[in-house]
Amino acid sequence: MALRRRRNSGDGLQALGNALGDPRDVAGSTGPSVPAGPPVDGPPPDDASGAGGPRGPRRPRGDARGLRLVALAVVVAAVLALAATLLQRPAPQTQTVAGTVEPIGSSVLLCPEPGAGSDLGVRVTAAVVPGQPGQDSDDPQTAAGLQTLPGKQSASSKITVPGGQAQIEAFGTRLPAIEAYGEGALAPGLVADQWGRDPSGGAGRGLASTACAPAASEFWFVGGGAIAGRQTRIVLVNPDDTAAIVDVIVRGPDGLIDTPGGSGLVVKGQDRLIVRLDTLAPGVSATAVQVVVRTGRVGAAVDDEQQSGLSTVGTDWVPQAAPPATKVYVPGVVNGKGARVLSIAAPGDDDALVKVRVISPEGTYAPADRSQVEVPADSVVTIDMSPVLDGQPATLELTSDTPIVAGMRQFYGANATFAETSFTAGAEPFTGPAAASGLPVRANTDVRLGLTAPDGEATVQITLLPFAGGKDAAVPTTPRTITVGAGKVRWIKLDPPAGVQWYTAVVTPQEGSGPILVAHRVRETSPRGDLVTGYPWNPLRVEVTVPHALQNPAIALR
Repeated sequence: MALRRRRNSGDGLQALGNALGDPRDVAGSTGPSVPAGPPVDGPPPDDASGAGGPRGPRRPRGDARGLRLVALAVVVAAVLALAATLLQRPAPQTQTVAGTVEPIGSSVLLCPEPGAGSDLGVRVTAAVVPGQPGQDSDDPQTAAGLQTLPGKQSASSKITVPGGQAQIEAFGTRLPAIEAYGEGALAPGLVADQWGRDPSGGAGRGLASTACAPAASEFWFVGGGAIAGRQTRIVLVNPDDTAAIVDVIVRGPDGLIDTPGGSGLVVKGQDRLIVRLDTLAPGVSATAVQVVVRTGRVGAAVDDEQQSGLSTVGTDWVPQAAPPATKVYVPGVVNGKGARVLSIAAPGDDDALVKVRVISPEGTYAPADRSQVEVPADSVVTIDMSPVLDGQPATLELTSDTPIVAGMRQFYGANATFAETSFTAGAEPFTGPAAASGLPVRANTDVRLGLTAPDGEATVQITLLPFAGGKDAAVPTTPRTITVGAGKVRWIKLDPPAGVQWYTAVVTPQEGSGPILVAHRVRETSPRGDLVTGYPWNPLRVEVTVPHALQNPAIALR
């Protein structure tokens, strides 16, 4: 802009010369007087070119010369004033609105208890992962823990130091939704989880777990259904005192579904609302659910349970999917027999052409016959990936020409045993620390971490924080360093200390590491059929960028 202004001032001087013309014209022109002013595009007037022709009445020679000299003086004065102003004014500088990265001072995570399945025993856990920025603060408002929202039953558990952990158990008791909170020095690194188990052979048999997530204004879930025998529920939790207004938008294989019952839902303050998918979209086998908050904020979760006659097909929570993007990863595809049903939705007005690649322990490849999927606009397409996975663990890389969301439903068990299902969802790579709490320590149960390096080699340290009860900080296990080759996935078995009920696992990328994707799988083996659950991880909420306030020069000059 400064260069343009200087160039304009030069153009103004040139315009002055054009307006004045040759000095001889001022002294001795016999043509009609020409008013001084900016140059006019086009050919010069006939009398200036010297061509003959009739002329109008001629003014007295002295009057013309006087008028032209006055005009010259006015223009010169104006140009000199403009030039002085431009020379004195500093060139405008490009101002970047920078921000300061600061530790978060408050964190609230919402756990939707009760869980999927009518007979699940539920444990809600929380931890403040130590070693995070801001935990050395002397903020007098420091506090953390778990507490139920108002209801018939109540429970609470406090965390007093970084590294502390808390739990609320609901075995045989239906509790309200539970809030994990952190204030001051105990806000950075807060993580919470809800885990449930029903080993019986009746309805709801299975393991079910979900990460407790912050309240927000939009959520995506891919993988629910509303066919006979299947029940998918959307659980909305409002942590605030005032009511929230929410829309639940459902997409299916045939496109956007008209769901009047999902529009303008009112979630009362400090309360929970459960919406059944079969009342919104009955008979739809595969869905993508979008939760949009018009007023306020909520926490949203989706659980899924299916029966086939007297047999259980499985139960679990559907993890929250990453927002629509042109590149989406689906981590946490575990090994074993059974269908691996990938669901892809293309919200919006454009069809999506999705390229599929498999990231495996051996490397990345395009699967035969399933390397490309066409998804019509505003609809959901499902495809079983098990024929190309051959029972191996994997992460799927989806690249599209238009934004998509994705998820996967995974089946376990043979005809002779009870079946089980679990879900995973689209996720984004990250470079910061991540954690999951509430990982169980039980007989015949193992926990494995799936680590994926989608772009460059990744090196991480894995640390476990055993829960031993009480208010003291957990004693971390010796860090375990794991390297994952570029374009590969590794599944690592965790070995927790004996004598504890559960623990928190922490994954910390090392300096120079490429981005990672993390998911976990909990598996309890049984002659009646394995129980399985797990989900992708998100990075810890540790810091926030606070923008700098800049004075508006226009306001300052008024």
